[in-house]
Amino acid sequence: MLWILVLLASMVILAACGGGAPQTGSDAEPPEHGEEKVITLGRSWEEKSWDPAALTMPDDIYLAPMIYENLVELNIDGSLSPELAEDWEVSEDGLTYTFNLRQGVKWHHDYGEFTSEDVKFSIERHGDPDVGSINLENIHLDNIESIDTPDDYTVVIKLKSIDVDFMTRLALYYGNMVSKAAYEDKGIDGMKLFPVGTGAYQYDKGTPGTKTEVVRFNDWWGEAAGNVDRIIAHIITDTNTMYSALENGEIDTFDSYDKDKTKEFISKGFTSDSVPYRQLLYVGLNMQLEPFDNPKVREAFFHAIDPDVFIKDLYYETETAAGSYIPAESKYGLKDHFQPSYDPEKAKQLLAEAGYADGLEVTLWSINDAISPAPATITQSQLQDAGFKCEMQLVEAGVFFDKVREGEAGMWLLYNDTPAIADHTMTRYTSVNYPGNNWCGIMDKEYDALVDAGMKASTEEEKAAKFADAQKRLMSLNVLYPVATYHFDHISNSRLTGHIICGDGIVRYHNAVLE
Repeated sequence: MLWILVLLASMVILAACGGGAPQTGSDAEPPEHGEEKVITLGRSWEEKSWDPAALTMPDDIYLAPMIYENLVELNIDGSLSPELAEDWEVSEDGLTYTFNLRQGVKWHHDYGEFTSEDVKFSIERHGDPDVGSINLENIHLDNIESIDTPDDYTVVIKLKSIDVDFMTRLALYYGNMVSKAAYEDKGIDGMKLFPVGTGAYQYDKGTPGTKTEVVRFNDWWGEAAGNVDRIIAHIITDTNTMYSALENGEIDTFDSYDKDKTKEFISKGFTSDSVPYRQLLYVGLNMQLEPFDNPKVREAFFHAIDPDVFIKDLYYETETAAGSYIPAESKYGLKDHFQPSYDPEKAKQLLAEAGYADGLEVTLWSINDAISPAPATITQSQLQDAGFKCEMQLVEAGVFFDKVREGEAGMWLLYNDTPAIADHTMTRYTSVNYPGNNWCGIMDKEYDALVDAGMKASTEEEKAAKFADAQKRLMSLNVLYPVATYHFDHISNSRLTGHIICGDGIVRYHNAVLE
């Protein structure tokens, strides 16, 4: 799904990631020794349900990945590691997955041991009409023929057809394991407000969307070398208030999308790390609308854009040029294919050949938010230098999305993200999705066929090859210019070190040290 980039408050540093009556509030298990080590995270927003069936992104509830765990863990490089499953086997026909579960794993709040029944329950509940899971399609539940539990520590999942990304799906947020016993005790509504997981931290108190707290789970099965006992997520909707809170020591960390502010905090002694995220800045053309139905006009446009200006002047060289319209952090993204060809004189020549020797009037549509006007202004300037007479329309998000989805925007700029599995971004530009999600109006049979072949592939290698060819084909049409990568900056008090990140882009604090 395509999302406008919002000011997510996720905190990360670059590294690899390695029932009964519940206790709540002040009754939660305290640290064994001494005074609590507490860190406070500043966030600008948060959803109001902890239920994985209701989440749309891994950081909807930022503390959720510290509470919930999965059968397998997604690493920053896209590989998978054992988590609640110690190991697994896949049958030769690619349809049967057998998981051997870690033994002795305890649920938070005295809800007993994690077993195969919890796995079966966690996956199948996405299909419960009463749950109303919005992740039913993401986990491909319709493709699961059966889930068998021959014993407490063995799970056998049989698929109807090959899904080369099945393991990755299990590693994402909709594959979070939830306690069957806790669900039976608390019900659907209870799970939304009181999560029960197996992770390094357990829920203590708070209200999602306002302020929530988790405490270290001393019976966690994993190894924790850090000293952070309690984590508080505090919602601060005003950006300037967030800045002041960090400077005054009211919060220990937050995420910034303002590169100028990042430089300022570094100069004051705070630490900053660029967070890898599946975001790109794009400028797109609708090739079904004049004058962008003319290949020479589209080629001229590609010669008009200079990514180096964005990278140096807007991002202070913290970003890089993009290799394709699929971010490198997403599965199947090409890393080095697209090569910018900035040449404003060549652009003018092509416009003249297209019949626009005196210049071409175009309109650039973008969103009037905190981060889009600056790159839109640079784009407008570059287009004008290359012979385009560019008018800029900065509008509210709702107006913008209506324009592009209805096929009424000839040229648009937006920060977009791609899911960890790139299927949706690949399929959105197929012919059947115009008008609608195919904002570029791409009606190309060759692209359609390559994407379809990739979606039907029987191996990851075959899918990667077909998706690579599809990306090359789309880029050759000169309709979607991936200007640059875009990451947010993790700003933190220098006393906080040692936190790590997994492939979901969310920090883990079990090894963090607060001096």
